[in-house]
Amino acid sequence: MVHTLRVIHLCFIFVFVLTTVLFWQQGQLFSQGYRTSQLSQLESVIARIESRAQYKMDSLRYLKQIFTEAMDDPMFPGSANAPWEANSNVLQSPLWIGELPLPESVTAGEAFPLHDPLEVRQEMNALRKIQGLFPLATRGSELFADLYYISREGQFIVSLSQQVNTLLINSYNPHEKQGSFVLASPLLNPQRSTFWTRQNIAQSNDTLINGAIPVDFRGEWIGLLGMAFSNESVQRFITASLPEGSQNAYQLFDEQLNPLTTVVGAENGFRLNAQQIATIRKMLADKPRGTLRSGPVFITFGEMRDTRSVLVSTQSLSQGLHEEFGRFSILLVTMWIIFVLFLLASHRVICRLVHNMGGLQREMQHHALHDELTGALNRRGFFAKTSQISPDYIDYTVVQLDLDHFKKVNDVYGHLVGDNVLVHATRRIQRAIRSQDILGRIGGEEFCIYLPNSDLKAGIMVATRIKWELQSAPMMLEDGSQLPVTASLGVASHSEYPEYTLDQIQALADMRMYRAKESGRNQVCWQDEASRQV
Repeated sequence: MVHTLRVIHLCFIFVFVLTTVLFWQQGQLFSQGYRTSQLSQLESVIARIESRAQYKMDSLRYLKQIFTEAMDDPMFPGSANAPWEANSNVLQSPLWIGELPLPESVTAGEAFPLHDPLEVRQEMNALRKIQGLFPLATRGSELFADLYYISREGQFIVSLSQQVNTLLINSYNPHEKQGSFVLASPLLNPQRSTFWTRQNIAQSNDTLINGAIPVDFRGEWIGLLGMAFSNESVQRFITASLPEGSQNAYQLFDEQLNPLTTVVGAENGFRLNAQQIATIRKMLADKPRGTLRSGPVFITFGEMRDTRSVLVSTQSLSQGLHEEFGRFSILLVTMWIIFVLFLLASHRVICRLVHNMGGLQREMQHHALHDELTGALNRRGFFAKTSQISPDYIDYTVVQLDLDHFKKVNDVYGHLVGDNVLVHATRRIQRAIRSQDILGRIGGEEFCIYLPNSDLKAGIMVATRIKWELQSAPMMLEDGSQLPVTASLGVASHSEYPEYTLDQIQALADMRMYRAKESGRNQVCWQDEASRQV
């Protein structure tokens, strides 16, 4: 049974491991599908943002081209006046001009010592000529912006909004490592493309998000043309670009992974730490899209080429469970748990059946080898057991025993009393023998005792002790009277005849037992003639 249980355990362990591996592989497929779904969703959001922001960026590029042409010819080639100047009914909004703070190394008296006044006047004149295009480039229902121009030579700022001028002046810092002018430099922006950045407003919690493009004139960098967006405007714009029912939180970063906006979408309270930002920056160096897992939060990120910014999407475990892949994952885990519980229940039932079958087998074997009345070995059990162990012993002794006048007891007192006599005799015999000795009832009232590792002398002593145990303890009947129980015993030892088999030794003991009966019963015989024991 132990071997059978071991095989069952191994089979169930194999099934459990195999099934768990299959479920794990299915989970990996779901994980890959979820990763692909998150990347696809982010790609969709980026495409919407880029398509909606494309008009703004194209407007900057167009204004840059018109502005540089106006610098060459302030009146525009082929026209004495700008088109909107020819129409007196068009009302022009005034340009607000602000002065930017100079670097600390420059004193007020040296404000513009090296600047060409003609070039500065050209910038101002060109801005006045194209100012009518400012509202056309900045108005929009989804993303409202204020257009501005910052001169690198003259250290001035021009826009249609005095408020924007004030905010940009307060946020301007020529020494800032990640400022707009640094990102517009030929060193960091050799392609002279548009970019997005964030500027903090001094002494306030406000920020401006700028979409800007460097302006070059005759091979020299002269300024920066940009659009200033409020944080709320960009957040509304990103929110409008999200798919309906999205369970992700989104945040826009610049190319240095500095946050441009706060979180929009399904808020989950997760914020990127320095290590995660460094990991994302490293992964972006290899490919423009990627995913990252941080505990229960799944991070998806991707570059937006036109704006040179990075959109980061995060989704917590609880948020992911509300989506299709999350529901499939719950179903998969539930199926695995149900299968494991079913497997454990099956294992327990089968093991219990094996135990029961083993117990039944042992019980059947016990009944097959033992006498049901006395509990001693029957004839089959006695010879099966003694034949197995007899080769292990050089010397052994066999005592053959028969109860005296047992047929008379059955005739006078009945078979029930006869059965009680057999039980009583068995108990008295067991008191007289050792624990390693083997007792068997091999006939009706006939018993045989196998004494391993003993000689004839020891066998005689045991037989004498059995005789004394029986005759000294008569059985009490129900009426209070006593029924004497005696036995005739024959003893034979393997040491007498080493060439004899166990069957021959037992036959010899049986013959001596009959001699004891013929000599008057209640005796022990170990020779050709019975020896009476008092």
